[in-house]
Amino acid sequence: MRPLRLEVSAFGPYKEKIVLDFTQFQNQTLFLVSGPTGAGKTTIFDAIAYALYDVASGSSREKDTFKSQFATEESVCYVDLTFEYNGKTYRVRRSPAQMGPGKSGKIINLLADVAFYHDDTVTTKARDANAEIEQLLSLNYEQFKQIVMLPQGEFKKLLESNSNEKETIFRNIFGTEILKSFQEELKEKAKLLQSQATSAQDSLQTAYSFASGISDDALQEVLILQDTERILVRIAELLAALEEERNAKELQLTYLRSQSQAASDTIKLLEDIAQLEARLKVLEEEESSVLEWKRQLKRHEQAVKAEEKRLLCIAASTNQAVKQEQAKLNDGLLDQLNQATHDKKSAFEASERALSLIPGLRAQVDAVKEQEKQLVALANKEKELTGCQKACEDATKELQKHAELKNVQKGKQEQCQQKLAEVKQAQKDASIIQEQLNACRMNVQQSDQLHKRIVQTEKLLAEQLEKGERFLILEKAYVTVDQQLKDETLLYNRNIAGILAEQLVGGEACLVCGSTHHPAPAQKTADTLSDQDRELLEKKRNQAYVDYQQATAELSGIRKQLADLFDEFAVPAETFENFKHKQKEKHDTDIASEKTLLMEMNNLQKVLDEEESLVKEQSEIEAKLQAIDKNSFSLQQTLFLNETLSRDLLAEIDQDKQVLGDKDLATVQKEIMQLNEKIETYTSDYNKLNRELTELEKQLAVCIANRTTYSAQVEEATTALLDAEALYATVLAAADLEEPFNQLILDKSLCLDIQKRIRSHEDDLNVTVTRLSDQRKAAAALDPDQTIAACADQKVLLDNAIRESEEQKDQLAGDIQMLRKAAQEIAAIYKKQQQIIADYQKYRTLSDIANGTKETDYISFERYVLAIYYEEIIEAANLRFQQMTNNRYLLLRKEDKGKGAGAKGLDLDVFDHYTGQTRSVKTLSGGESFKASLALALGLSDVMQSRSGGIQIDTLFIDEGFGSLDPESLDSAIEALFSLNSSGRLVGIISHVEELKTRIPVHIEVDRTAEGSTAKIVL
Repeated sequence: MRPLRLEVSAFGPYKEKIVLDFTQFQNQTLFLVSGPTGAGKTTIFDAIAYALYDVASGSSREKDTFKSQFATEESVCYVDLTFEYNGKTYRVRRSPAQMGPGKSGKIINLLADVAFYHDDTVTTKARDANAEIEQLLSLNYEQFKQIVMLPQGEFKKLLESNSNEKETIFRNIFGTEILKSFQEELKEKAKLLQSQATSAQDSLQTAYSFASGISDDALQEVLILQDTERILVRIAELLAALEEERNAKELQLTYLRSQSQAASDTIKLLEDIAQLEARLKVLEEEESSVLEWKRQLKRHEQAVKAEEKRLLCIAASTNQAVKQEQAKLNDGLLDQLNQATHDKKSAFEASERALSLIPGLRAQVDAVKEQEKQLVALANKEKELTGCQKACEDATKELQKHAELKNVQKGKQEQCQQKLAEVKQAQKDASIIQEQLNACRMNVQQSDQLHKRIVQTEKLLAEQLEKGERFLILEKAYVTVDQQLKDETLLYNRNIAGILAEQLVGGEACLVCGSTHHPAPAQKTADTLSDQDRELLEKKRNQAYVDYQQATAELSGIRKQLADLFDEFAVPAETFENFKHKQKEKHDTDIASEKTLLMEMNNLQKVLDEEESLVKEQSEIEAKLQAIDKNSFSLQQTLFLNETLSRDLLAEIDQDKQVLGDKDLATVQKEIMQLNEKIETYTSDYNKLNRELTELEKQLAVCIANRTTYSAQVEEATTALLDAEALYATVLAAADLEEPFNQLILDKSLCLDIQKRIRSHEDDLNVTVTRLSDQRKAAAALDPDQTIAACADQKVLLDNAIRESEEQKDQLAGDIQMLRKAAQEIAAIYKKQQQIIADYQKYRTLSDIANGTKETDYISFERYVLAIYYEEIIEAANLRFQQMTNNRYLLLRKEDKGKGAGAKGLDLDVFDHYTGQTRSVKTLSGGESFKASLALALGLSDVMQSRSGGIQIDTLFIDEGFGSLDPESLDSAIEALFSLNSSGRLVGIISHVEELKTRIPVHIEVDRTAEGSTAKIVL
C-alpha cells in the first residue's frame, strides 16, 4: 500500500480542509513530519489508519473523538485517501458518526459513512468495505500496526515482550490461530475425558450399591473387591436361580386363588338368596300404603284444576274495577285541561302585541351602535397621535448620535489606510529577500547533505582499512582449519576398516558382513582423531567459515558503499581530499549569506506581522460605518413617516369631534344595553307562553282519545268476568267438590315425594322378584349341606396361604429387579469407563506434546512453528541492526530453557561483540533499544512480505523514537532508512529532532494556531 493523496476536513486539530499530495515527492521515498507538540503530526497517520481500517494508528484514540473541536456543527468531518497497490489505484472516503447538517440544512445526528472505490465499483457498507480492504492488503489492523505503521510508544513492545506476548503478536501476523485452537481443543478434550473418567468411577460405585442388599456371601465378597467382571458373573448366576424359584411360586398362587374365588362365589350366592327373600316380604307388607298414596294424588289433581278457574274469576273482577277507575280519572283531567287552555290564550294574545314592537327597538339599537363605533375610533386616533409624536422625538436624538460616531470612525479609517500602504511596500521587499533566502537555503541544504556524505566516506575509508586487516586474518585461519579437517577426514576414511575392526567382539556378529568369526581383522595404518574430536574440529571449521564469510560480506559492502559515494561525488578517490576542502569553503560562504538575509527578513517580518491586525481593524471600521449609515437611513425614514402620520391624525380628530358633539362613550353604551334588555324580555315571554299553550293542546287531544279507549276496555272486562264465573261453576260440579277445597291441594314437594315413593316401590318389587328367581335356579346345583359359615371358614384358610405365597413371590421379584438393574448399570458404565480411559490416555499425550511440557522444554507446537518465522525475522533484522550499531550487536533467539515453567522459545537476547557476552535485550540503552526495535520492525516487514503470498509492503510510518539517539546512532539509523530507497519503499517519520530536518529533504510541516492546525508539503 502506497498513499498517493490524503484529504482531511474537520479532523482532529485540523479545522479546515487540508490536502497532502504524496506524488509531489517524486523519487524521494523518505519524508519527515515536523511541527510543535500537539499540532497534529500523529493525526496524519491516524487519518490513514482510519481510512483503511476504521480505527486510529495508536491505542489511545477513539473514533468518536475524531471530529475537530475547532470545527462548527455545520462542518462535516471526513478522511479521503487515494492509494496505490500492485499497480492499481484505489480510493476510500470515511466519516465518523457526528453532529452535522442534514439535507435541509438542519443540524442532526449523522451516522458513520464509508465509500470504497475499486474496479469501477463502490462499496458503501462499512462491514463489506472493511473486509474488502483487509483482503486486498492481506493485512489486518494488528498486522498493519506491527509492520507498516509503528505508533508512538509502541516500538519496544515487540522487542522486549516475552514469549507469551510475542506469540500473540506473531499469531495475528502469520495466522497461526488454527494451531492455537488445535492445542486448546486437545487440552479441553483431555480435561473433559479426565472429568468423564472420574464421573464414570463415581457412577460405578453407585451401581455397586444396587446389589449390596442381596443376601449372598459370594456376591458381597466380589463387591468388596470391586472386581467388576466377577460381579457381573455372580449376578447372572443368582438371576437364573431366582427366576426358577419365582416361576414355581407363580403356579402355586394360581391354584390357591382359584379355590378361594370358588368359596367366595358360593358364600355370595347363599347370602343374596336370604337377603332377597327378606326384602320381598317387606315389600308385600307396604302394598296397602301405596294404594292410599295413589288415591290422595288423584284428589290433589282435581282440586288443583278447580283452584286455577277460581283464580281466573278473581283476576277478571280485578281487571274490571281497574278499567272503570281509569275512565273516571281521564274525565276529570279533561275538564282541568279545557280551563287551563282558555286562560293561557288570553296571556298569549298580549305577548303577541308586545313582540310586534321589537323591529322598532332594533332600529334604535343600530343607530346608537354607530355612534359607539365613531367614539371608539376617535379614542384610538388620539392614542396613536401620542405615540407618533414620541417616536419623532426619539428618532431626532438618535440621528444626532450617529452623526458624531461617523466622524470618529472616518478619522480611524484614514490612519489605518496609511499603515497598510507601509505593509504593502514591506511585502514587496520581503518577497525579493525570500527568493534570495530560499536559494541560499537550498545551497546550504545541499552542502549539508554533501558534508554528511563526506563524513560517511571518511568513516568508511577508515573502516575499510580495519576490515581489510581482519579479513586477511580470518581468511588465513579458515584456510588452515579447513585443510586440517580435510586431512583428518581423508585419514579417517583410509582407516575406516581398522576402526571398525577394533570394535569386533568374539562370538558377536560383524557390523559389515554379519559373521561371528573374525580370523583376520584389519589394522589401522595411522592414528586418527576420535569422533568427538573430529566433530569439534568440524564445528571449529564451520565457525571459521561463518566469520570469514561475514568479514567478506562486510568488506564487500564497505567497498560498494565507497564506490557509490565516489560516483555520487563524480571525483576519483585520489582527489577526494581536494574535493572535501573546496566543499567546506563553499558551505561556509553559504552559511554567512543565509545569516545576513535572515536578519533583513526578521526586520521586515515585524512590519508584516501587523498586516493581519490592520486588515482586521480596517474591516471592522468599514463594518461600523456601514452599520451607522444603515441605521441613520432607517431613522430618517422613521422620522418622516411619523411626522406625516401625526398631521393626518390631527385633521381627522378635529373633524370627528365636530360630528359627534358632546356625547360620551359610557352614555351611548348604557343606552344600547337598556334597549337590548327590553328586546330580550319581549322575545322570552312570547316563546314561553307559546310552548305552554302548545303543550296544553297536546294533553287535551290525548285525553279525548283516551275517553273512547277506556269505555271499550270497561265493556270488554265485564264480558270476561261473566265467562270466568260460568266456567268455574262447571268445574266444581264435574269434580264433585265443595268449597272450601284448599285442604285437598298438597304441597309441591310432598306431592313429588309421594310420586317418587310409589315408583320406587314398584321398581324394587319387580327387581326383587326377578333376582330371587335367578338366584334360586343357580343354587339348585349346590350341595344341600353347604352353609355360609362352612364356606367362610374354608376361604379364611385359603386366603392366608395366598398372602404368604405372594409375600415370598414379591421378595423374589424385588431381588430379581434389583439384580437386573445392577447388572445393566454396572455393565454399561464399565464399558463406557474403559473407552473413556483409553481416549483420555491418548488425548493427554497429544495435549502434552502440543502445548509443551517439561519434556519439550515448554515449547508448544504453535511456538515451535513461530520460532521458524522468528529466526528468519531475526536474520533479516540483523542485517540492519549490525549496520546501525557498527557491527557491535547481534540479535539472537534465546534457546536455553531458563528458570520457571512458563512459556519459552520466543525470548530475545543480544550478543555484544565488544564483550563477547550474550545478554537480554532489556539491558540495552534507550537509543540502542530504538535501533533494535526499528531493525526488528524492518525485518518483520521483510519476512511478512516474502512469506505472505506476495504482499506488497511499500510504506513504513514511524512515530517518534529518534530523540533517544546520539549523533552517530542517528546517522546509522538514517542510513538504514535511506537504504530502503533501493526497494522503493516510502518511509514517513514523525520527530522533533532538529538534525532530521536538514538530513531529510522532503517535509510535511504542521503548524498550530488558535483556530486549528494546518499542514503542507515542503520540498
